[in-house]
Amino acid sequence: MLQFTKVGKFSSRRSDTVCVQGYTVKWDVAEILEAIFEKHGDIADKCVIKTKSLRSPILEAVCEVVKWIQVNDVIDKLEDIENRVSDIKAVNIDVSWLQTRLDAIRKRKEVSEEYNLLMEMKANALSAKKAARICLRKRRAELADAQEQSKKAKRCVDVLHLVGANLIDHLFKSEAKMNSWVKDAVV
Repeated sequence: MLQFTKVGKFSSRRSDTVCVQGYTVKWDVAEILEAIFEKHGDIADKCVIKTKSLRSPILEAVCEVVKWIQVNDVIDKLEDIENRVSDIKAVNIDVSWLQTRLDAIRKRKEVSEEYNLLMEMKANALSAKKAARICLRKRRAELADAQEQSKKAKRCVDVLHLVGANLIDHLFKSEAKMNSWVKDAVV
């Protein structure tokens, strides 16, 4: 059964294809191809492949790339998409307009990767800062403890110095008493 489609061509329901400006393509890409032709003209006009039936799958590939870009499903597929676009350009399909968009997406991907790297570095810096603060608190506590122990040791040294000075004083007095007894004549 033939049916009139939105793109203004007849199509067959059995094959799920539609004719867009002489190119037979799948239903799901027909509107995209029509939009491409409206905006950029026949992008396959200078294609090295002369048979339209062989150009159609290539145009479908262009439409698939456009669909991925429209749903923003490109970042993870960017290398595959760029390879497809390169292959499409190799047969002289005009995708310069698409290449411009892919260049912008690649730049966005690079900026996104840089942003993610900076966010990771920020998280690492925050973790390192937290660890450094914990270490600083621990060292300050150790320093305070060491200062307290140092004060105690200083008091102990001061006390022992006084005790030692007192002992020396008592020793001199004691020695003087001993010597005074020895000097006394027995007779």
